[in-house]
Amino acid sequence: MSPRSFGVLRRLHTVVGVIVAPFLIVAALTGVLYALAPSLEKIVYADLTRPSGEAVVSLEDQVEAAREVYPDLALNTVQVIPGENTRVLFADDALPSKSYTHAVFVDPATGEVRGEKVQYGSSRALPLRAWLSNGHRSLWLGEPGRLYSELAASWMGALTIGGLVLWLGRRKRTRGTLRTHAWLGALCSAGFLFLTVTGLTWSSVAGGNIGKLRTLLHWKAPQLSASASEHAGHGAGSMEHMDMGPDLASLDGAYDVAREAGLRGILNLQPNGAAWNITEARAPFVFHNDAIAVVDGHVVERVNFSEWPLAAKLTEWLINLHMGFLFGLVNQIVLALIALALLVVSILGLVMWFRRGRRFAGPQGFGKLSKPALVTLVLCLVIYAIIAPLFGISLVVFLVVDAVWRAIRGAGATGSSTPPATRPASDSTYDSVSS
Repeated sequence: MSPRSFGVLRRLHTVVGVIVAPFLIVAALTGVLYALAPSLEKIVYADLTRPSGEAVVSLEDQVEAAREVYPDLALNTVQVIPGENTRVLFADDALPSKSYTHAVFVDPATGEVRGEKVQYGSSRALPLRAWLSNGHRSLWLGEPGRLYSELAASWMGALTIGGLVLWLGRRKRTRGTLRTHAWLGALCSAGFLFLTVTGLTWSSVAGGNIGKLRTLLHWKAPQLSASASEHAGHGAGSMEHMDMGPDLASLDGAYDVAREAGLRGILNLQPNGAAWNITEARAPFVFHNDAIAVVDGHVVERVNFSEWPLAAKLTEWLINLHMGFLFGLVNQIVLALIALALLVVSILGLVMWFRRGRRFAGPQGFGKLSKPALVTLVLCLVIYAIIAPLFGISLVVFLVVDAVWRAIRGAGATGSSTPPATRPASDSTYDSVSS
C-alpha cells in the first residue's frame, strides 16, 4: 500500500472508530450477556425444567393437563425435550408477536404442571434469555434500538477489515496501547467479521435485503407443505388456525413414528390440518433439522436437511453459532471472549484518541489515492452499502461532515497570518501512541 493510501485509510479508521466506538461498546456489553444466556437460563429455570423421573405419562395426557391452564387458547406446539419437562405451547394474540407463546411445563413422569412462562422464538428462550436477547438486538428500545445495533454491526465489519489492512501494511513496530489494540483486533478479526455477517442477517434493514436475496437465489430452507393435510382429504391447515388440528389421540403415535423415522434429539410437534408436522429442533451439537408430516400414523411428507441448499445450511449453522447453540458451553464462552475483546479494542481506541488530545490526523482526502485504489475502494463501499444501507447512509453523513470540517479548517489556515503547525510524521494514531 502506498503512503498516501495508507494515510487515507488510517484517517478513516481513526475518525470512524472514534464515532462508532460507543455503539460497539454497548453491543459488546450486551453481547457478553447474550452469549452466556443459554447457560444462565438453565440455572435460573432449573426447577421449572427438571423432571422428577423417567417419562411414563403419554403426550396426550400431558397436553390435556396443560390445556387446563389455558383452556381458551389454541395449541401451537408440543416440545419433547429429552431429560427435561415437556413444553406445551399455546398461541395468544395478546402477546407481542407470533414468536411469543405461553409455555406450560409438564412433568413427563407424573403428568403434573410444574409452571408456565412466556417463551420466545425457535430457540426456546424463556423470559431471562428473551430479555437479554432483546437488549442485544434493540437495547430494549424497540425499532430505534434495532437500528442502533445494526449501525454498530455494519461498521464493525468495515473497521475490522480496515484495521487488518493497517496492521498488515504498518511501516514500523507498534508499541504500548496501540500494540495491544492492533494485535487483539487482528487476533479476533475473524470473530468480529463472523458477528458482523450473522448479526446483519437478523437486522432490520440489512436483514430484509439479505432475506430478499436469499429468496431470489432460492437459498431458503424448504418447508413442509400443506399437502400432508390434503393427503388425508381435509384441505390445507393454516398454522394460524391450529385449534382445528389433528386428533390429540394421534399425538403419541405420531411421536413414535418420528423416532422410528430417525428424528433425534428435541422434537417440535405442530398440528397442521390433519397432520402432525414434526421437526428436529435447534440444540447443541445438532447439525441437521429433518422434518416429517405424519397423518394417521404414516409419514406423508419428508424434508431432510441434506436436501437444503448449501446456503441455507450455512445460514442455519452460523445462526446457531451466533446464538451460542451449536457447540454448547464452549460456543458460549468463545462468543463471550470475542465480545470482551471487542469491548477492549473499542475502549483502547478511545484511550489513544484522548491521549492525543482528542485530535485526528491531518486531512487526507480521497483525491490522494491512486486511481486503481480509489476505484476499488468506491466499488467495495457501494456493494457493502447496498447490502447494509445504514452503513452507506452513515458513511455519506461522515464524508459530508468531514468535507465541511476540512473546508473550514482550510479556510481558517488561509486567513491566518501564522501558518498552522505541522505535526511530525510520527504523530499519527497508528505510528506513535504508546502506553
